[in-house]
Amino acid sequence: MQLTYPKAPTHGVQTLHPALQAALRTQGFGVNRAFANAGTLSLSQAFRGYALSLEDLANGKGLDQATTGDWHYLVFAGGVSIADAQLTEVAGKVEFAALNHGALAASTISALNLAEQAPLLQGKSCELRLLFIPALQVTAIWLHAADAEVLIPIDPTPANLAAHQLYDAATLLSLLSPLARQAKAVFDADTSGTLGG
Repeated sequence: MQLTYPKAPTHGVQTLHPALQAALRTQGFGVNRAFANAGTLSLSQAFRGYALSLEDLANGKGLDQATTGDWHYLVFAGGVSIADAQLTEVAGKVEFAALNHGALAASTISALNLAEQAPLLQGKSCELRLLFIPALQVTAIWLHAADAEVLIPIDPTPANLAAHQLYDAATLLSLLSPLARQAKAVFDADTSGTLGG
């Protein structure tokens, strides 16, 4: 499998530089000790996050309805992924959005290692993407190829999905659609305004 990437935002790395320097100075802001021992940081190429809405999923719509979100860069120290840095686009310019110290970076690498071994993806050229379905708290690595859409859910995932398993898009979305319909019914029935209905 050959990974491809979209055209990165101009000045993206330079925009992240102050946040990464701050993380090194503060040793990970006290929450990511990997920064304390980091000598030199390196970044992956930029890849894009996408979001699929509860409404679209509940109505049986597919990945073509996913909207583009933040740019992501994996942060490495000593060859190990230690964080996910995010840039957001505002009025045509990129701005620093977040430095995610959670499991996203390591889970992304684990999912890509799994994909490398998958016979289904041998010889394919795939664009690395992230898919978020916020209403169901689903995050998946999305490998977008000309003739395949492969998704690898990463933790945490709903109980009916296996984390770190390859799914074709149709299978994964068919498993999630009933959950989306249930959640949408709850939102639609809410009259208190506390659930967004």
